[in-house]
Amino acid sequence: MERRPGRKRGIWAIALLVLGIALIAGPMVFMVSRFVPVQVGSGNMLPTMAHEDILVLEKRPSEVRRGDVVAYDPSEWGLTGPFIGRVVAVGGDHIAYAQGDPTLTLNGQPLNESYVQDGDPGAGGVAFAVSVPHGRVFIMGDNRGDSADSRFHPQPHEGTLPVSAVTGVDTGIDENTPLIGVFGVSMTAGVVLLPVGIGLGIASLVVRRRTPVAPTGPVWGAVRVDGP
Repeated sequence: MERRPGRKRGIWAIALLVLGIALIAGPMVFMVSRFVPVQVGSGNMLPTMAHEDILVLEKRPSEVRRGDVVAYDPSEWGLTGPFIGRVVAVGGDHIAYAQGDPTLTLNGQPLNESYVQDGDPGAGGVAFAVSVPHGRVFIMGDNRGDSADSRFHPQPHEGTLPVSAVTGVDTGIDENTPLIGVFGVSMTAGVVLLPVGIGLGIASLVVRRRTPVAPTGPVWGAVRVDGP
């Protein structure tokens, strides 16, 4: 059986179009389903990040750890979020600060916080001593003098929030992250393949229209002449 002209080009066109769409859509679906961009709404995280900086946060984190920069829902404090802050203590920790202390204490040990604005961990003038219940976290801003964090909401759970209030964890992803590089290469390849596939598809249609297909059955109206 004779193959139609342009058939091979048509197959390649379909394959390249499917591959191109997959290379573009795959990274986009992955990023949208797993990560969310959030804008810092105040200066409470200076000097680590400034007002209006954009963070890429992982949705539904499997674990929240000490030191994580997170987005959280402050509705338990009667506020509307999301807010951005840093987890300084998790369930089972004892976190404390007394006026004049050079550092916070975590489980009785000085807590090294090199990220704090002006190196003043107690800016804001609030002393506290909190044993964090399991399943909850104690959150503070890096700019302690300008942060409406756990220190200022002692009720009803000594300023702690449930882990479920954490809506995202900072991934540290930026334009220099290898994952972004891989996704960039993938999407660029997809953008290149799409027009190639479209071009092959057009070429296949043109060849099919210009090349007549040889008949494979009887030709109606033909005269049969028998030999002697």
